[in-house]
Amino acid sequence: MASSTLAGLPNRENADASIIAHFNDGELIYFTTGQIIINGFDEPDGIYLIKSGFIKAYSISEDGQMNLLLIHIAGEFIPMPWALAGAHPSGLFYEAMTDVIVLRTSKDKLSTEMATNTWLSQEVLKQTVSIVTIYTQRIQTLQFRSARGRIIAELLYLAERFGKTIGTEIIIYAPITHQDVADSINMSRETASRAFELLFDEGLVGQKDHLFTILDLTKLQLELR
Repeated sequence: MASSTLAGLPNRENADASIIAHFNDGELIYFTTGQIIINGFDEPDGIYLIKSGFIKAYSISEDGQMNLLLIHIAGEFIPMPWALAGAHPSGLFYEAMTDVIVLRTSKDKLSTEMATNTWLSQEVLKQTVSIVTIYTQRIQTLQFRSARGRIIAELLYLAERFGKTIGTEIIIYAPITHQDVADSINMSRETASRAFELLFDEGLVGQKDHLFTILDLTKLQLELR
């Protein structure tokens, strides 16, 4: 099961609950940590609405390097491109980062519901815009030449998407590892770990119950100026 610490994840709770309730007649499916939900070379067998847990979307390069693209949370649909346009990019995998519960429904049902439900259409549009925004952020992050710059930019993004302020700290409520960060910014784990150690030593970043924390947001933001 996902760590109880992750239960505090801030998200669009009301909207998420409404979307999940709207599709509660879908097929309930459970996945365990590390299980592939959608194979990158197969046609999806439906649309998955995440009820709980974290799912990562990634591709694998010709040399076997994982490229972490997105982390999806409760209330989000996968795979969104296929759901809306009918196209599933070859080589795009979806994998459970924690134990996951999803509701599986058909593409036709989502299309029909969106045609008659303005609120649902707006929520799907918000998710689509969010995906585009995340990809834009990834491009901006990769513009930094140093490992330090890329990692700081990635941590600031993660704090914005998954962060919750507790006292003077921002806790990133997502099960993210050094390897995940490295995979998301085109870097080896060893290089990422060295950069992290410096940030830890400087008191800018920390870890608490296996979750990354931002200890000094202002100083971390100034690092990118």
